[in-house]
Amino acid sequence: MTRGTVAVLALAAAAPSLAAQPIAQRVNAVRDGTVRFAYTAAAGTCGNGDGGVSVMGRNGRDGQYWGARICETGPVRVSLGRSDGQTISVRKYVGGRWSASSDATDLGVVDATEAARYLLTVAPSLGGRNGSEAVAAAAIADATIAPELTRVVQNGGAPIDTRKDALFWLGQSEIGAAEFTRLYDSAQPFALREQWTFVLSQRHEDPAVDKLIDIARGDSDAEIRKRAMFWLGQSREPKAVKFLHDIILR
Repeated sequence: MTRGTVAVLALAAAAPSLAAQPIAQRVNAVRDGTVRFAYTAAAGTCGNGDGGVSVMGRNGRDGQYWGARICETGPVRVSLGRSDGQTISVRKYVGGRWSASSDATDLGVVDATEAARYLLTVAPSLGGRNGSEAVAAAAIADATIAPELTRVVQNGGAPIDTRKDALFWLGQSEIGAAEFTRLYDSAQPFALREQWTFVLSQRHEDPAVDKLIDIARGDSDAEIRKRAMFWLGQSREPKAVKFLHDIILR
Protein backbone atom coordinates (compact mmCIF):
# COMPACT_ATOMS: atom_id res chain seq x y z
CA MET A 1 0.00 0.00 0.00
CA THR A 2 1.47 3.37 -1.02
CA ARG A 3 1.91 6.38 1.25
CA GLY A 4 -0.70 8.23 -0.82
CA THR A 5 -3.27 5.44 -0.40
CA VAL A 6 -2.67 5.36 3.35
CA ALA A 7 -3.16 9.14 3.48
CA VAL A 8 -6.44 8.96 1.58
CA LEU A 9 -7.77 6.18 3.81
CA ALA A 10 -6.77 8.12 6.92
CA LEU A 11 -8.58 11.21 5.66
CA ALA A 12 -11.62 9.17 4.67
CA ALA A 13 -11.92 7.77 8.20
CA ALA A 14 -12.27 11.30 9.53
CA ALA A 15 -14.53 12.59 6.75
CA PRO A 16 -17.91 14.01 7.80
CA SER A 17 -21.23 12.41 6.87
CA LEU A 18 -21.97 15.37 4.58
CA ALA A 19 -20.02 13.56 1.86
CA ALA A 20 -23.31 12.46 0.28
CA GLN A 21 -24.02 16.05 -0.76
CA PRO A 22 -22.69 17.30 -4.12
CA ILE A 23 -19.34 19.08 -3.86
CA ALA A 24 -20.72 22.21 -5.50
CA GLN A 25 -23.47 22.40 -2.89
CA ARG A 26 -21.03 21.98 -0.03
CA VAL A 27 -18.63 24.57 -1.45
CA ASN A 28 -21.42 27.07 -2.14
CA ALA A 29 -22.54 26.79 1.45
CA VAL A 30 -19.35 28.70 2.37
CA ARG A 31 -19.88 32.32 1.38
CA ASP A 32 -16.50 33.66 2.49
CA GLY A 33 -13.29 31.96 3.58
CA THR A 34 -11.40 28.83 2.57
CA VAL A 35 -12.72 25.42 1.55
CA ARG A 36 -10.49 22.38 1.47
CA PHE A 37 -10.93 18.87 0.14
CA ALA A 38 -8.81 15.91 -0.98
CA TYR A 39 -9.14 13.06 -3.45
CA THR A 40 -7.19 10.21 -5.02
CA ALA A 41 -4.46 11.16 -7.51
CA ALA A 42 -4.11 9.59 -10.94
CA ALA A 43 -1.49 6.89 -11.34
CA GLY A 44 1.93 8.35 -12.09
CA THR A 45 1.30 11.52 -10.08
CA CYS A 46 3.29 12.51 -7.01
CA GLY A 47 4.20 15.66 -5.13
CA ASN A 48 6.17 17.17 -2.28
CA GLY A 49 3.14 18.56 -0.45
CA ASP A 50 4.19 22.16 -1.03
CA GLY A 51 2.88 22.72 -4.55
CA GLY A 52 5.52 20.81 -6.51
CA VAL A 53 3.91 18.12 -8.65
CA SER A 54 5.42 15.52 -10.96
CA VAL A 55 3.30 13.70 -13.54
CA MET A 56 4.16 10.68 -15.64
CA GLY A 57 2.94 11.76 -19.07
CA ARG A 58 2.96 10.05 -22.45
CA ASN A 59 6.66 10.81 -22.92
CA GLY A 60 7.91 10.10 -19.42
CA ARG A 61 7.88 12.09 -16.22
CA ASP A 62 7.41 15.85 -16.39
CA GLY A 63 7.60 18.27 -13.49
CA GLN A 64 9.93 18.97 -10.61
CA TYR A 65 12.25 16.86 -8.50
CA TRP A 66 13.38 17.53 -4.95
CA GLY A 67 16.54 15.50 -4.48
CA ALA A 68 16.24 13.14 -1.55
CA ARG A 69 12.77 14.37 -0.60
CA ILE A 70 10.02 11.81 -0.96
CA CYS A 71 7.56 12.36 -3.78
CA GLU A 72 4.23 11.22 -2.32
CA THR A 73 1.64 9.63 -4.59
CA GLY A 74 -1.30 11.42 -3.04
CA PRO A 75 -3.73 12.55 -2.09
CA VAL A 76 -4.44 15.59 -4.25
CA ARG A 77 -5.36 18.42 -1.90
CA VAL A 78 -7.25 21.47 -3.15
CA SER A 79 -7.80 24.78 -1.39
CA LEU A 80 -10.49 27.13 -2.66
CA GLY A 81 -10.74 30.79 -1.77
CA ARG A 82 -14.34 31.99 -1.45
CA SER A 83 -15.58 35.59 -1.48
CA ASP A 84 -19.15 36.85 -1.64
CA GLY A 85 -20.41 33.41 -2.56
CA GLN A 86 -17.96 32.92 -5.42
CA THR A 87 -14.88 30.74 -5.84
CA ILE A 88 -12.07 33.21 -6.58
CA SER A 89 -8.88 31.16 -6.13
CA VAL A 90 -7.65 27.58 -6.45
CA ARG A 91 -4.45 26.00 -5.20
CA LYS A 92 -3.49 22.35 -5.60
CA TYR A 93 -1.03 20.14 -3.74
CA VAL A 94 -0.11 16.47 -3.90
CA GLY A 95 0.94 14.73 -0.72
CA GLY A 96 1.62 16.47 2.57
CA ARG A 97 -0.94 17.52 5.16
CA TRP A 98 -3.08 20.57 5.81
CA SER A 99 -1.81 23.00 8.40
CA ALA A 100 -4.14 24.00 11.21
CA SER A 101 -6.53 26.78 10.21
CA SER A 102 -9.42 28.16 12.21
CA ASP A 103 -11.29 29.62 9.24
CA ALA A 104 -11.00 26.71 6.77
CA THR A 105 -13.96 24.45 6.03
CA ASP A 106 -12.60 20.96 5.38
CA LEU A 107 -14.83 18.70 3.27
CA GLY A 108 -12.52 15.75 3.86
CA VAL A 109 -12.02 13.14 1.13
CA VAL A 110 -14.35 13.50 -1.85
CA ASP A 111 -14.95 11.51 -5.01
CA ALA A 112 -12.14 12.21 -7.50
CA THR A 113 -14.39 12.33 -10.57
CA GLU A 114 -16.88 14.69 -8.94
CA ALA A 115 -14.06 16.92 -7.72
CA ALA A 116 -12.47 17.07 -11.17
CA ARG A 117 -15.77 17.92 -12.83
CA TYR A 118 -16.46 20.64 -10.29
CA LEU A 119 -13.03 22.19 -10.82
CA LEU A 120 -13.56 22.27 -14.58
CA THR A 121 -16.86 24.09 -14.12
CA VAL A 122 -15.18 26.91 -12.18
CA ALA A 123 -11.95 27.11 -14.22
CA PRO A 124 -13.46 29.12 -17.14
CA SER A 125 -14.58 31.90 -14.80
CA LEU A 126 -11.20 32.26 -13.10
CA GLY A 127 -8.41 32.61 -15.65
CA GLY A 128 -4.76 33.27 -14.87
CA ARG A 129 -3.02 31.11 -12.31
CA ASN A 130 -6.27 30.17 -10.62
CA GLY A 131 -7.75 28.83 -13.85
CA SER A 132 -4.55 26.92 -14.55
CA GLU A 133 -4.52 25.43 -11.06
CA ALA A 134 -8.16 24.35 -11.38
CA VAL A 135 -7.56 22.62 -14.73
CA ALA A 136 -4.37 20.91 -13.55
CA ALA A 137 -5.97 19.80 -10.28
CA ALA A 138 -8.77 18.20 -12.29
CA ALA A 139 -6.36 16.60 -14.75
CA ILE A 140 -4.34 14.82 -12.05
CA ALA A 141 -7.41 13.33 -10.40
CA ASP A 142 -8.01 9.60 -10.65
CA ALA A 143 -10.85 10.28 -13.06
CA THR A 144 -11.87 10.03 -16.72
CA ILE A 145 -12.70 13.58 -17.80
CA ALA A 146 -11.85 13.95 -21.50
CA PRO A 147 -15.40 15.19 -22.34
CA GLU A 148 -15.22 17.86 -19.63
CA LEU A 149 -11.75 18.99 -20.77
CA THR A 150 -13.05 19.16 -24.34
CA ARG A 151 -15.85 21.48 -23.26
CA VAL A 152 -13.34 23.84 -21.65
CA VAL A 153 -11.19 23.81 -24.80
CA GLN A 154 -14.23 24.69 -26.90
CA ASN A 155 -15.61 27.31 -24.50
CA GLY A 156 -15.24 30.57 -26.42
CA GLY A 157 -16.07 32.58 -23.31
CA ALA A 158 -13.20 31.14 -21.25
CA PRO A 159 -9.79 32.87 -21.03
CA ILE A 160 -7.49 31.63 -23.79
CA ASP A 161 -4.82 30.52 -21.31
CA THR A 162 -7.36 28.34 -19.52
CA ARG A 163 -8.39 26.80 -22.84
CA LYS A 164 -4.74 26.15 -23.71
CA ASP A 165 -4.18 24.46 -20.35
CA ALA A 166 -7.24 22.28 -20.92
CA LEU A 167 -5.97 21.41 -24.40
CA PHE A 168 -2.59 20.32 -23.05
CA TRP A 169 -4.17 18.04 -20.47
CA LEU A 170 -6.72 16.74 -22.98
CA GLY A 171 -3.79 15.64 -25.13
CA GLN A 172 -2.44 13.74 -22.12
CA SER A 173 -5.80 12.16 -21.36
CA GLU A 174 -7.45 8.94 -22.45
CA ILE A 175 -9.02 10.54 -25.54
CA GLY A 176 -8.32 8.59 -28.73
CA ALA A 177 -5.84 10.09 -31.19
CA ALA A 178 -8.29 10.18 -34.09
CA GLU A 179 -10.97 11.95 -32.03
CA PHE A 180 -8.42 14.37 -30.63
CA THR A 181 -7.06 15.36 -34.05
CA ARG A 182 -10.56 15.99 -35.42
CA LEU A 183 -11.13 18.65 -32.78
CA TYR A 184 -8.43 20.84 -34.38
CA ASP A 185 -10.71 21.75 -37.27
CA SER A 186 -13.09 23.61 -34.95
CA ALA A 187 -10.31 25.60 -33.23
CA GLN A 188 -10.38 29.31 -34.10
CA PRO A 189 -8.05 31.52 -32.02
CA PHE A 190 -4.44 31.58 -33.22
CA ALA A 191 -3.08 30.90 -29.73
CA LEU A 192 -5.20 27.76 -29.42
CA ARG A 193 -4.21 26.42 -32.84
CA GLU A 194 -0.58 27.18 -32.08
CA GLN A 195 -0.88 25.19 -28.85
CA TRP A 196 -2.49 22.39 -30.81
CA THR A 197 0.63 21.89 -32.95
CA PHE A 198 2.68 21.38 -29.80
CA VAL A 199 0.18 19.02 -28.17
CA LEU A 200 -0.11 16.98 -31.37
CA SER A 201 3.67 16.61 -31.37
CA GLN A 202 3.46 15.01 -27.93
CA ARG A 203 1.27 12.20 -29.26
CA HIS A 204 3.05 9.66 -31.41
CA GLU A 205 0.08 7.78 -32.85
CA ASP A 206 -0.28 7.87 -36.63
CA PRO A 207 -3.43 10.08 -36.65
CA ALA A 208 -1.62 12.78 -34.64
CA VAL A 209 1.49 12.72 -36.86
CA ASP A 210 -0.69 12.71 -39.99
CA LYS A 211 -2.63 15.73 -38.73
CA LEU A 212 0.54 17.65 -37.94
CA ILE A 213 1.81 16.96 -41.46
CA ASP A 214 -1.55 18.05 -42.87
CA ILE A 215 -1.35 21.32 -40.92
CA ALA A 216 2.23 21.91 -42.13
CA ARG A 217 1.16 21.33 -45.73
CA GLY A 218 -2.02 23.30 -45.96
CA ASP A 219 -3.17 25.31 -42.95
CA SER A 220 -4.55 28.69 -44.00
CA ASP A 221 -2.24 30.51 -41.57
CA ALA A 222 1.44 30.66 -42.55
CA GLU A 223 2.55 31.04 -38.92
CA ILE A 224 0.66 27.92 -37.91
CA ARG A 225 2.28 26.04 -40.80
CA LYS A 226 5.68 27.18 -39.50
CA ARG A 227 4.84 25.96 -35.98
CA ALA A 228 3.79 22.57 -37.35
CA MET A 229 7.01 22.32 -39.37
CA PHE A 230 9.04 23.16 -36.27
CA TRP A 231 7.46 20.42 -34.19
CA LEU A 232 7.77 17.91 -37.02
CA GLY A 233 11.46 18.79 -37.06
CA GLN A 234 11.67 17.83 -33.38
CA SER A 235 10.01 14.48 -34.03
CA ARG A 236 11.70 11.16 -34.66
CA GLU A 237 8.59 9.62 -36.12
CA PRO A 238 9.38 7.96 -39.49
CA LYS A 239 6.48 9.74 -41.21
CA ALA A 240 7.67 13.12 -40.00
CA VAL A 241 11.25 12.43 -41.03
CA LYS A 242 10.15 11.32 -44.51
CA PHE A 243 7.92 14.37 -44.94
CA LEU A 244 10.75 16.76 -44.11
CA HIS A 245 13.23 14.78 -46.22
CA ASP A 246 10.93 15.01 -49.24
CA ILE A 247 10.60 18.78 -48.80
CA ILE A 248 14.37 19.25 -48.63
CA LEU A 249 14.93 17.20 -51.80
CA ARG A 250 12.35 19.03 -53.87
